[in-house]
Amino acid sequence: MVDRIASHAQSLTLASELMRLQSSYAKGQLQASSGLKSDNYQGIANSTQRLLSLESDYSHVTAQSENAQIALDRVNGMYAAVQNMIDMVTSAQTMLSGAISGGGLGQENLETEAEQSRDSFVSSLNTQQAGRYLFGGGVTDTAPVDIDDVDYTVALPPSTVDTAYYQGNGYIAKVQASDNLSVAYGITADNSAFEKVLRAYNLMANNASDDIALQEAYELLQEGFDGLNNMQTTLSNQAAALDDQINRNADDLNLLDNLIGDIKSVDLAEITVKLATLETQLEASYSLTTKLLKLNLHDYL
Repeated sequence: MVDRIASHAQSLTLASELMRLQSSYAKGQLQASSGLKSDNYQGIANSTQRLLSLESDYSHVTAQSENAQIALDRVNGMYAAVQNMIDMVTSAQTMLSGAISGGGLGQENLETEAEQSRDSFVSSLNTQQAGRYLFGGGVTDTAPVDIDDVDYTVALPPSTVDTAYYQGNGYIAKVQASDNLSVAYGITADNSAFEKVLRAYNLMANNASDDIALQEAYELLQEGFDGLNNMQTTLSNQAAALDDQINRNADDLNLLDNLIGDIKSVDLAEITVKLATLETQLEASYSLTTKLLKLNLHDYL
């Protein structure tokens, strides 16, 4: 048998180089298709710890933003409910002003309108969002206002503060919107503005023929109206703080996402050039291998 010119050692070296090029080419194709440097942490061993730290930060900030968004949704729900209540009080003031001046509703109609307006006001105080009551403090599974509570009595002039209707507690929620910002938010239904409006409705519904009671009810409605407007300002400030932090968190997440991408992702333009170079090298190696394997001593004897 005629031996080939290429030595065994040379054949092994050539085969090894071909395998290296094939492996590099296959890796490059996988990177180009996935957009990632590696499909596991082993492939980016030098950057693993930094990547894990960045991914942990990303999850942490994401959780804070999600919690802040939930709080913001609740604050917005309260704001809308308070706006409805402001509209109701405005209508009640107009109605009561007419009754006091003698040119408005009669006694029976005034009582009926007062009861209906009161029930709508209570409905707004019992607003729910995502299955939880908004104005009950830490008691979120029970309606915070129940005017049928046995301890909530008929108001008579001169009336006194009565929050026996309240079924919640004094807990005020807080949300950790960022590592450096904790926002307390929300208002409970025993707030003095709510109490005054409900007391005014109580006086109107039960003392429609008493001018003194109606005058007191009007003054309570005015005080309640002022309190509701202040309440909206408070809620607006809470919403602004939460919204601002959510936007800041979004900027932080964008930065973290870019840093994570720099570690995990490949430069597609760069990998495309690399693949073209590897392909050229592979073609040259295949060609050389074919030529060398065809050479033997017989060709030169």
